[in-house]
Amino acid sequence: MFEALKPRSETGPRRAQRYAAPNSALPQSRPNDPRKFETIRPGSGTIELQVMDYQKDATDLRPLLILSPLEFPYPPSIDFCESMKRNGFRVIFVHRLGFGGAQSLPPQLMTEANIKIGAAMVTEVAVIMSLIAHMNLKNIVLLGISTGNTICSRLSQISSDVRLTVFSHPIFNQDTLQTVRPEWVQPLARQIILTKGGFRIAANGLRFYIRRNPTSFYDQMYAKSVSDLQYRKDNADDFLAAAKFVEKISAETLYYEVIHTMAEDSFLRDGLFLNVPAVVLAGKETTTDWLSNTAAEAERLGIPYVQAESGGIFTAYTSPDLLLQVIQTHSV
Repeated sequence: MFEALKPRSETGPRRAQRYAAPNSALPQSRPNDPRKFETIRPGSGTIELQVMDYQKDATDLRPLLILSPLEFPYPPSIDFCESMKRNGFRVIFVHRLGFGGAQSLPPQLMTEANIKIGAAMVTEVAVIMSLIAHMNLKNIVLLGISTGNTICSRLSQISSDVRLTVFSHPIFNQDTLQTVRPEWVQPLARQIILTKGGFRIAANGLRFYIRRNPTSFYDQMYAKSVSDLQYRKDNADDFLAAAKFVEKISAETLYYEVIHTMAEDSFLRDGLFLNVPAVVLAGKETTTDWLSNTAAEAERLGIPYVQAESGGIFTAYTSPDLLLQVIQTHSV
């Protein structure tokens, strides 16, 4: 499958132009915004990551590491970062490879076969591990948001520096297509998973819709949650900036993220987290079926489950006091 969509063999300047990072694609902080991105090249390879380290020199603060989800590849609000800082945490946000930013995973890893067998995921985990070592991060709280939880589930099992993982609004082995918003994404998501070439159709549809009206895109996505919608309104510029990255996401990266999120994940075995410090955090402002399925899956995996009285996808961001309480309760 997808043979026709594999990158053509290219060499020299043309290949460099296609896979290199134009400066316009790099995450940009707005004037006077303390959430500054920097380029970090972990290890000795050529891969570069864009990282927002809110308190870079505050080594006395505990790292709160966030890996960007598909729909909102942008750091949490300044208010959230400040709240975490006051309570002893250094917010570090990683703009993951291929998420509308400067660089993707190597194209040979982004074939259908290598995505499905997990080769691309293993490589991304290795890159994040290198970043953790490069930044000398210890005693990390890893925070997964929405689709970012898939890579967090792997990283939490491997990295001894990750001491607690908070899976916020995870999509773990449940039928999510009926709850996806906006509703037009549902048939596209089915095409991604079930049909040849569907992920390219979906990527084109995503680009068209978010380019036409990014505010409407996010408002429909968060329609079930009053708190999420308010967070979007309070941080409107952040969402417009995030939309520019979502618009640039490649079909291969979209397929990579969605296939690991919405298809059955065999990695998530019974009792996988019984000896791994982790907690599932779910906001109440979504469907009852989604909440019951999430609670059941958390129990199967051996993860404590906490339900917030408000919020949806952005429960961790909209309820920082609850997040801090969860971290304090479940830290080892």
